[in-house]
Amino acid sequence: MKKFYLLFIFLSALFFSTNVIAQDTFSICAVDTVTGEIGSAGASCVGPYNGVGAFIISDVIEGIGVIHTQAYWLSANQQNAHNKMLEGLSPQEIIDWLTANDVENNPTKRQYGIVDLVRHGESAGYTGVNCDDYKNHLTGPGYSIQGNILLGSFILDSMKTTFLNTQGALADKLMAALQAAKVVGADTRCAVRGTSSQSGFVKVVRIGDGSSPYLQIIVPDTPVGTDPIDLVQGKFDDWKDSLFTFVDPFLSQIASDPDTIPSDGISQALITITPRNNSDTLLAGGLQVVLSNTGAGSIGSVTDLGDGTYQAEITSPVTAGTDTISAVIISAGDTVSVHTKAVIIYIAPTSIKDDYPSAGSYFLFQNYPEPFNPSTTIKYRVSEVSFVTLKVYDVIGNEIATLVNQEKPKGSYKVDFNAASLPSGVYFYQLKAGSYLNTRKMVLLK
Repeated sequence: MKKFYLLFIFLSALFFSTNVIAQDTFSICAVDTVTGEIGSAGASCVGPYNGVGAFIISDVIEGIGVIHTQAYWLSANQQNAHNKMLEGLSPQEIIDWLTANDVENNPTKRQYGIVDLVRHGESAGYTGVNCDDYKNHLTGPGYSIQGNILLGSFILDSMKTTFLNTQGALADKLMAALQAAKVVGADTRCAVRGTSSQSGFVKVVRIGDGSSPYLQIIVPDTPVGTDPIDLVQGKFDDWKDSLFTFVDPFLSQIASDPDTIPSDGISQALITITPRNNSDTLLAGGLQVVLSNTGAGSIGSVTDLGDGTYQAEITSPVTAGTDTISAVIISAGDTVSVHTKAVIIYIAPTSIKDDYPSAGSYFLFQNYPEPFNPSTTIKYRVSEVSFVTLKVYDVIGNEIATLVNQEKPKGSYKVDFNAASLPSGVYFYQLKAGSYLNTRKMVLLK
């Protein structure tokens, strides 16, 4: 009888530990379609399973997408999902395949979150009916948030709200989302530990990383009373601090204003370079910026504006075509190529005079599309701090709408005009900024 009792205790403990290992709780996977970054973060009330704890659910595929396979996790299901993403299936197609081909023929206890970078942030989630409550998933453009064994729906809701409202790089948004779930008993199994979870992680991969992820922090286990999200946050802060003075190639930007000029040999566009660090903030001036281009435009010298931004003028050639401008930033021996490029289009001058702007001047651009129905975009540029008004009038001079009526700093802006309630016809839009005044015509064609 004693042997039977000991065997029962052993099997019960084995069953319990298997279920603890098998479940993984709250997580988020996401992509940034601008930088090409792919990220993953999560936590669970499991210990150092396979030496990594909750991190076992994460599968980030550089340049392609991210998959989370959780709730009674199986490596074979995860590998199948990985293979299907490499085959080019969409997130929903992958989930449909996984539920139809579950390794144990029991997809009702699985949970998946998938986001595809190639498909511009397309996402899909799945929560089986037999996952442990509370369970759900939330998806949107560029992200999927999922969880089970949760304290309530507010865990996932808080993660979603925080992720969407946090400014900055993808890494910052993922870390903030994880912090939003740091509630005692978020994974209900960890309530007795006085923590949200037992293990946690955050990871971001960039194009070109190979086997060395841009960011990977794993806390595989924690003692009772210590929340792994706090430890992840501490390591995250140290990582941020270590790169604070370095130029980030993916967050730094280069832009042209305007992006289309006549190929007359004299028209100019203004190239602006904004070096940023991994916190997506401007770095101090004094950096060396080197520009190069693939086309026939002539690039002038780069000016350090002293506020963390740099500018140069590019003069058009006499032949139509396109030009791609690249920027290299040099700081203390560190040379960084900015990931984005600026593209300028040189168009042949026509007999119809179009007052293309000189670099940095006030300017009111033609709306686009034109004609339009029912919405169009109006772009304008302000050369210095000015009180700006942008109004729309009908053909007899009646004011139809005020689109802008406020002080604006130097820069380029655009505003949408919706004429869904107006009849077809000719309308005019007028920009006043400082001493600048210009009016253009647009046609609403329903």
